[in-house]
Amino acid sequence: MALSFLTNVFTNFPIFQVRDFIDILIVTVIIYLIIAFIRQSKSFFIFYVLLSLFGINYLSQVLNLSLTRLIFQPLLTFVLLFFVIVFQREIRRFFEWFFAHGRRLTAQRKIALSSDSAKTVADSVFEMASKKIGAIIVFPGDYVLEQIMEGGFFLDGRVSRPLLLSIFDSSSPGHDGAIIIENNRIRKFGVHLPLAEKFDKFATMGTRHRATAGITQRTDAVAIVVSEERGEVSWSENGELIKISSRDLLEQKVAGFLRENLDLVTPSGWRSLFLHNWSSKLLSIFLAVVLWFTFVYQIGVTNETFIVPIEFKFLSKEVTVEEITPAKMEITLSGNYRDLRNLDIARDLKVVIDAKNIVEGKQKIVVGESNIQYPPFLFLVEEKPKTVIINVVKMASSSNVLLSD
Repeated sequence: MALSFLTNVFTNFPIFQVRDFIDILIVTVIIYLIIAFIRQSKSFFIFYVLLSLFGINYLSQVLNLSLTRLIFQPLLTFVLLFFVIVFQREIRRFFEWFFAHGRRLTAQRKIALSSDSAKTVADSVFEMASKKIGAIIVFPGDYVLEQIMEGGFFLDGRVSRPLLLSIFDSSSPGHDGAIIIENNRIRKFGVHLPLAEKFDKFATMGTRHRATAGITQRTDAVAIVVSEERGEVSWSENGELIKISSRDLLEQKVAGFLRENLDLVTPSGWRSLFLHNWSSKLLSIFLAVVLWFTFVYQIGVTNETFIVPIEFKFLSKEVTVEEITPAKMEITLSGNYRDLRNLDIARDLKVVIDAKNIVEGKQKIVVGESNIQYPPFLFLVEEKPKTVIINVVKMASSSNVLLSD
């Protein structure tokens, strides 16, 4: 069966044009963006709902389910508007993340933290935990944090144990806020972070933990939080909080984030566009190809004949075509069934004869493909007749007629 399918594909390969590759490429990009949006916003439920609605609508058309089609076709008209209204916040965050990621592709990524500094952070964090000093440390990813965090003081200081301990000391003006570590330096401290949206999930936790989960819920950053009441250390990623029992485990978490998300051991820049997220890219290509074969290729190529009137251009004002036999041509085109069905004959099909060199009298004109105008995505199979006979006469001159009594 597979061999028969491939043979059929390659037999009809001439119909697979450049526009089909472009068509599949565009759909692949759209599908990839949808997958990226679902992964970023974690909106799996709305994806299942939309998939179900479009699936039911498709079945209603294929199986000619009149009542189902009557209900679902108007409903689908409002699906996009409903989707944008309900998920406007997620859509905005996704595009903020997408464009931030795009900007990072044009430049070399910066190292957020060296291995030595990662050890310093881990040691400092567990020292603060033993003393029950509350703290939040954030490591940014691709997302631009300035758009969602507030306040804070610029520092641009080298990561060190004394500096970390002094920032979170209760006498420090910014000890209740978070610090942002980027490019191996403490860029800012005393920063206020957005709180996690799912309040019930973090109802038993304090504001510091909700803020830590909030920044990783809304961005691709990771964060470390130290509990002031319990002296516990937690790691936050993708809006989740995980307790860390040892400094070695914390150091491994930080190193893993740097290795996987900040390209310390893999090429960065434009090459990362092709080297990362292969599973999503391959899935997008597969789905786009399946959709093309389902909705375009399987519809098949067909021929259809059209009756098109013959037109003249550049005809001298001194003459006129008094007679043309035949006055219309039969044009047979080959192409996709839907393309042929949607063809506007008056606009898309014309038979035009250049009449600038035509003289008076009856004459035979050869008509070929060069005289026929048709869309480039269709193929001309046959035109009939190959010649037409025309009779060109001189226009009668106008004269004044005198009327007598």
